[in-house]
Amino acid sequence: MQLEKIAVRLRRRTPWEALDLGHAMLRAWAGPAYRAWLGSYGVVGLILLCVLREHPSVAIFILWWLKPAFDRILLFVFSRSLFHTPTTWRDIRAALPQLIRHSGLLHGLTIGRISMARSFLLPVRQLEQQSGKAARARCKVLSRRGRGNAVWLTFVCANLSAVWVYSLVLLVDALTPVGLPAIFSWDDWFLGEQGQELLLLFNIFVLLAESLIEPFYVASGFALYLHRRSELEGWDIELAFRRLTERNELSSRSILPAKNLAVMIGTAALAACFCLAPAPVQAADSTAAAEASTARKAIDTVLADPVFGKKSEEKEWRWRPDDKPKEKTKGDSRWAEWLLSLVENASRILKVLVWVGALALAVGLLYLIVRYYERWRGGRQPATQAPDVLFGLDVRPESLPDDIAGAARAAMASGRFEAALSLLYRGALVTLIHRARVEFRPGDTEADCRRRIAGRLERAAGDYFAALLDAWRTTAYARRPPQPAAIEMLCRDWELHFGAGASSIGSAS
Repeated sequence: MQLEKIAVRLRRRTPWEALDLGHAMLRAWAGPAYRAWLGSYGVVGLILLCVLREHPSVAIFILWWLKPAFDRILLFVFSRSLFHTPTTWRDIRAALPQLIRHSGLLHGLTIGRISMARSFLLPVRQLEQQSGKAARARCKVLSRRGRGNAVWLTFVCANLSAVWVYSLVLLVDALTPVGLPAIFSWDDWFLGEQGQELLLLFNIFVLLAESLIEPFYVASGFALYLHRRSELEGWDIELAFRRLTERNELSSRSILPAKNLAVMIGTAALAACFCLAPAPVQAADSTAAAEASTARKAIDTVLADPVFGKKSEEKEWRWRPDDKPKEKTKGDSRWAEWLLSLVENASRILKVLVWVGALALAVGLLYLIVRYYERWRGGRQPATQAPDVLFGLDVRPESLPDDIAGAARAAMASGRFEAALSLLYRGALVTLIHRARVEFRPGDTEADCRRRIAGRLERAAGDYFAALLDAWRTTAYARRPPQPAAIEMLCRDWELHFGAGASSIGSAS
């Protein structure tokens, strides 16, 4: 890069000064910049509005989305003007294939379209032609200082564009003669009842506002990029050394030949004197050599330290107390002072209440997370070993008879209703554990049991299990066994839903 030909004075600046430099650059290069912008963005915008005149909102959205493509034309003009190179339409037309293929256009219209610092990072992909991982690393280095300013630039330019649009709307509304119908009806606008002509005129205003603001946006982002590169690569220092070298060369060329000859003769005579003089005898100074070696080691140790030459910035929040004494103005009445103190006390109380509310909200959220965490992870636990005891009941398969329904009928015939229901309930649990692969836990209750099988059985099997569970709970806990007919029905339907040939369990598992 020929820095000596650059049209911008490189010096130490703040990022905000760099943004102002972008405005000065645009003022200097406004002619070629606005010609390129209006000839590309303006022409394409008018074509889109004419082609999609029935859908002006779609046209303006497409035009807004394609702005990064037209920004590349502006940056091409600015990059040439930076080195005093004029840009013509022929140059832009010749550069279009390069701008389409090798400027990161696809990234700019997809992921990079939503970037709030796109004008600042655009030169990385277009001028440096970085892509992929190298581009991301380069953008990360540049963004360490300057990204926040670029984000503010995007925010301000977007709002300025909106201000210009609505200013044009108000201007047209104010210039409408009295007695004629208003071109813009704000009631219709906010009710969404705009006509096609109104939308078309509004989109033309958007086109004009973008044409005015976007060159400022690209120029300021480019200036911020130049500032950051100059800061990282020391362009100003390099230019200073180059100027010093040129000045020395010019001064050396201006010396008269006679003066050069006199200097040469004097130098030769001095050299001859030194040659005729006896050579001085120098004693070896071991102490000086040892000190030089020690100093060299100390210097090498400092240079090897990774902290040397590293510049870092740290930011932290600190409470700034208000130490300024309150000035008392004459004429303040007591009720005003009382009202002011009341407001101050109320603000302090409100601040405390806000912090207390935030703390209570955090504690409540933590409580809900802890309470419902196990329930939320209920179906996500890895497979565990089948338990042997649930709810105080032995649920090992070997603890049950082969014919569970028959054994339950025999127990019911002898009047042992609780034993009959226990056999049916335990048999259902064993089937759910080993065939339906339902994972119960030792601490589960009957309600947890019903929740864990939800959606794991067919509806008929689920209703049967709910009825069996209710019968068991009233018998085991309330000591109120159901009617024998209800127990007989449970024994009869057990094989249908939980027997060896039950289809509901097989389909669920």
